[in-house]
Amino acid sequence: LKWSLVSVIWLFFLLGGLIWFLTLDLPSVDVAKGNASGPSAILLDRDGIEFARFGSQRGAPAELKTLPKHLLDAIISTEDRRFYQHWGIDPIAITRAFVENLKAGRIVQGGSTITQQAAKNLFLTPHKSLKRKVQEVILAAWLEKNLTKSQILSVYLNRVYFGAGAYGIDAASRRYFGINPERLTIIQSATLAGLLKAPSRLNPLNNPRAAKIRAHQVLKNMVSAGYITREVEKRV
Repeated sequence: LKWSLVSVIWLFFLLGGLIWFLTLDLPSVDVAKGNASGPSAILLDRDGIEFARFGSQRGAPAELKTLPKHLLDAIISTEDRRFYQHWGIDPIAITRAFVENLKAGRIVQGGSTITQQAAKNLFLTPHKSLKRKVQEVILAAWLEKNLTKSQILSVYLNRVYFGAGAYGIDAASRRYFGINPERLTIIQSATLAGLLKAPSRLNPLNNPRAAKIRAHQVLKNMVSAGYITREVEKRV
């Protein structure tokens, strides 16, 4: 009992030291105030018609209260169904993804929450490593402690990459459909939500068939989560 207690104490200090070490080079949270994308250029012909686009595009910040409910439902049902229940990390989703990946023999499902993705988009690079993953968890917990769920979702929607150089829901709505995000229909919302899994491969400009199939899967997710009925899915 004595040595077990000593081992637990040492384990506690070692774990604390490891977390302290990993937080040494964490970026400043002030990064959240910066712009998420680099410069972009749009080339127009003499009639003012766009014929080429280079670089990334970031639209105006979209307020959550102005966005259609079906857009938020599509995102949450597909990316993080337990978003309003977890504290930044979802052990249930991680376990489910582990089982599904084990069955498939490859990575077919991820367990990252919207909060983790927001933390990654705000503070970290796309480089994958165990250290970066632990830092992502630490930053996700920080976001959950300091921001509301609505603020986290807003940060995510205004920063996440939707493909074709579009960062954020406003840029994506304009890039793919030529409208403000407030005017998105259910099927358009499902298309954008479906893009998040693979923005390049599911890009409706390059692969409309794959984008359509994925959008209908998002609609099924919305039915499964109770956001829409089966009749609405069939009508869409």
